[in-house]
Amino acid sequence: MATIRPDVRPARRLEERVRELATTVRWAPAPRWGSSTREHTRYAGYLGGSIVGWTALGLATAAVIGRALGAA
Repeated sequence: MATIRPDVRPARRLEERVRELATTVRWAPAPRWGSSTREHTRYAGYLGGSIVGWTALGLATAAVIGRALGAA
């Protein structure tokens, strides 16, 4: 009788997951303004998400710099 062995892989490290996410975001094509409502919604969501993401990144960077200058 054959034994069935599950495919066991070690858990990926956080660094590997972040690197994979960064690669995916970097090379994923941005949606374009299309002709259907679905394409318009997808584009608006992408644009809104980008604005929120870049704003959060800018605020976080400013907080880190402010804390570094305040501690010096």
